[in-house]
Amino acid sequence: MTAHTTAGSSSVCALLPAWQAAGFIQPTLDSLSAQTYRNFRVIVSVDQCTDDTAELCRAHAEGDPRFRVVQQSERLGYVGNCNALLQLADSDYALFAFHDDIIAPTYIERLAAALDGDPEAVVSFSDVHLTHTDGREEHWVLSELEGITNPAERGHLMLAGGLKWWVPNRGVFRLSMARQIGGLKLHGAGEFSTDWPWLFHMSLLGKFLRVPETLCFKYYKPGSLSRSWAFTPEQRFEVLCACLRELWNANISSTAKLDIAVPLVQYLHHNRPQGVTAA
Repeated sequence: MTAHTTAGSSSVCALLPAWQAAGFIQPTLDSLSAQTYRNFRVIVSVDQCTDDTAELCRAHAEGDPRFRVVQQSERLGYVGNCNALLQLADSDYALFAFHDDIIAPTYIERLAAALDGDPEAVVSFSDVHLTHTDGREEHWVLSELEGITNPAERGHLMLAGGLKWWVPNRGVFRLSMARQIGGLKLHGAGEFSTDWPWLFHMSLLGKFLRVPETLCFKYYKPGSLSRSWAFTPEQRFEVLCACLRELWNANISSTAKLDIAVPLVQYLHHNRPQGVTAA
């Protein structure tokens, strides 16, 4: 299971939030074991579930000492499980290794090198190839943020409709920045797109670097969490309100906050879903 390795000075930790994944998690574990980056380890947090996910992960860890498996004694949910992993990590960089994604062997090597080369960057990410449950394929590229150094401009772009914000969600990030944000947070629509406000906040703190290679391969599964969401106007309204909360908590200038907040508040006011009223 041990891969040929290349040197890496910055430590990287893959954080794998797992739940009810016994039928498909093994290729993800194998792709993590195949990483060429040397200074690398994996923490798997198995949320309370009813299948053999924990047993499969522990069996894999027996063959690869870089893996640590934690089994939660109570149901945390996606947000709670991700935040538990952020607390367990002790590294320079980290990434969320989703249990229906497979990453190329050079994924960590290429993305860690991008962060090493630019101290102003907070996230590095690659292009993503998606396979749907029915076999349809898509290629996801997010290039709009390339070269953008102004935090307000990055924030506007991250809120724009049609932007594939979920692509950098599969990137490598500076762990210190994730902790500064306080991890993922629930909002008025529960766990719907909780990664979006988190990534939006991250975009305010530093540059996003695209490595123009397809290094991540996502496979939608019948039980994938995001496939269960309804994607309603109410959900979008709540997640954008959560972005507004992140904006006010961000460590950026008041001027930059206002530049983003004014059009965002106007949008929310004019697009308040029917039935959403003031408390």
